[in-house]
Amino acid sequence: MSSTTVLNFVVPFHRHRWFFLALAGLFLLLTPQAILSQRTDLKVLGRYKLIELPFDLENDFIVISVLLDNVLPLRFIIDTGAENTILLEKEISDMLNVEYRRTFQVRGADVDNELTAYLATGIDLRIADRLLARNRSMLVLEENYFDFKRITGTNIQGILGADFLMRFTVEFDFKRNIMVLHEPAKYTPSKKHEEVPSTFIRNRAYLELPVGVNTEKTTTRKLLLDSGAGLTLLMHTFGDSSEVDLPVQKVPAYIANGLGGSLEGSVGRSRIIELGGKKLGGVVTYFQPLDTVGLDFLNEREGIIGNRLLRRFNVAIDYTRQKVFFRPVGRRWKEKFQFDRSGMALLAGGPNLRTYTVASIVPESPADRAGIEVGDRIVGVNGTSVSFLTLSGIIRKLEGKVGRKIKIRYERDGKYILVEFRLEDLI
Repeated sequence: MSSTTVLNFVVPFHRHRWFFLALAGLFLLLTPQAILSQRTDLKVLGRYKLIELPFDLENDFIVISVLLDNVLPLRFIIDTGAENTILLEKEISDMLNVEYRRTFQVRGADVDNELTAYLATGIDLRIADRLLARNRSMLVLEENYFDFKRITGTNIQGILGADFLMRFTVEFDFKRNIMVLHEPAKYTPSKKHEEVPSTFIRNRAYLELPVGVNTEKTTTRKLLLDSGAGLTLLMHTFGDSSEVDLPVQKVPAYIANGLGGSLEGSVGRSRIIELGGKKLGGVVTYFQPLDTVGLDFLNEREGIIGNRLLRRFNVAIDYTRQKVFFRPVGRRWKEKFQFDRSGMALLAGGPNLRTYTVASIVPESPADRAGIEVGDRIVGVNGTSVSFLTLSGIIRKLEGKVGRKIKIRYERDGKYILVEFRLEDLI
């Protein structure tokens, strides 16, 4: 059986600069019964008082180990902004002879290209070797439209969405890199936790947060809490809006949906955001221009709050009571928000994800003035071969102190070139 629906999403070619937008949630406008009415049999593996699932932060994406049907070890992103659990590579489910119950012809919110997704049922997921979820349903994409490995520098095969998380109170402990799944009736936030005003729509939390972009004066913005976004803060700007509170100092941001070409935006800093009883300043903020026509799937949201901001807090999402709590983590909430100081964004590739290609260049940035161009292959950084460097490790170097000298060796048309430049503030 086949049906047609709309798959509204922005494909995540993101690295937190100008920025190949991080997932921002898969907004699947499917009938809830098609996905959510599944029988789940959960079994805790071992004698644990709490279900604690360790995760890795890979370029600010929360990545967890999953054993599919007790056979294949995979890695999934934890995504509170996605309604459904998704397998990105159909070759995997085909190999396991997974049963597909339904086919969906889907298309992007602002493009005409039709895509295909399948509803797979009867799948067992062994999560972080701590929890066994039997008889699950998930969506399987015909093609891997996301290609997370290029933006994280590590292999990612799926997304664990709200359809799995919603039966728990989910606590993200970024200090220990552990996600704790609490039985809702047994969870009580600490005295240091502060409830953040929020509304829930289709098991996704939208926070009501005071944000001041150009001034200390704030206005309340409706922001999707999106652990599938490896960014700090994203604000939508609309063509029919009189809103003009964009930062004075900003640089171009490249936002790509992967289907209908590219969309240009910008990135700067917001003066202040109030969250969890704290006021955070100089928050790196992306501004995405949107056409208001046909965007009902946004649920009137004005932006997204992602992991680069979330990780400064202990975050608890109580899906049953529809409440969200934030507790600052030590002095981490006070740390300055880092941003690239080179002017170039990289994507990983190659068999070992150690081939790094320049994806975009900010005009008049240090990398641009040094002559680096889109498509150049980076082979060395500060005298070290990139075969010994991870994508996140290179990015940290490019976010270094103002004035620090960076030496880049790159290959173009078979020729190897060595250049150097000094890091400087771009926003």
